[in-house]
Amino acid sequence: MTTPSDVPEWGCLARAYSRGQVNPEHKHSRGQLLYAEKGVMLVQTGGKQWVIPPQRALWLPAGELHAFALLSHTELRTVYFSPSFVGDTDGAKNLKQIHVIDMTPFARHLITSLFEGTFNHSTQKLMAQLLLRMVNETEALPVSLVMPRDEGLNSVARNILVNNRWDITLTEFAALVAMSERTFTRFFVADTGYSFRTWKQRARIFASMDLLSNDMPVKLVAYRLGFSCPSSFVAAFRAVTGRVPSDFTGLHDTAGDS
Repeated sequence: MTTPSDVPEWGCLARAYSRGQVNPEHKHSRGQLLYAEKGVMLVQTGGKQWVIPPQRALWLPAGELHAFALLSHTELRTVYFSPSFVGDTDGAKNLKQIHVIDMTPFARHLITSLFEGTFNHSTQKLMAQLLLRMVNETEALPVSLVMPRDEGLNSVARNILVNNRWDITLTEFAALVAMSERTFTRFFVADTGYSFRTWKQRARIFASMDLLSNDMPVKLVAYRLGFSCPSSFVAAFRAVTGRVPSDFTGLHDTAGDS
């Protein structure tokens, strides 16, 4: 039988997932930081669904039931922390609840270093402690993309994200869930808080983060996601995130951000 003292204080797990792959509902005895080095994942937990691009990470306390689906090829990096290790963190209030954080370059470097194992154990422990403190002290972000709770709506919405069906119309979506356009419009707003048009616009922005993180030029991302021109993509991106696309990529396409 495993006792609390037998549980490692922290650990790392790297795994690659294919687009559309699903990891069914499960839980862990340790808290974990889910971070996609590449790709976008849809995590369902606590009655909410979170779209996590490479620029963000999701903190899950120990024992939290969760499942996730991969919206693109994803290189997942998970760092686990034992309850005692979490408990030793000063003022660990935010570590008691699920929340999303922005991944700063320093936080990404810490995670990369933990996986590479180039430092001795005591140094790696200090790095793990620092990462946990950063997770605790970094301001939590709101749910990035609200997904429909209704099973039928959710299935089609997920299909749009996984298969990049950005050309789908309201009429087509309504037909797929066997509703009239009027009923669908009313039902979708009641479920998500957004019109279908607004939701799809937001979904495109969060899908774009994966492409941007892979250094795809802003202009190409705009056309890939069906925007009429780069400037309309930049305007929509700024409206949703408060930032410009070049903030999310190593490329700075000044023509695309003008």
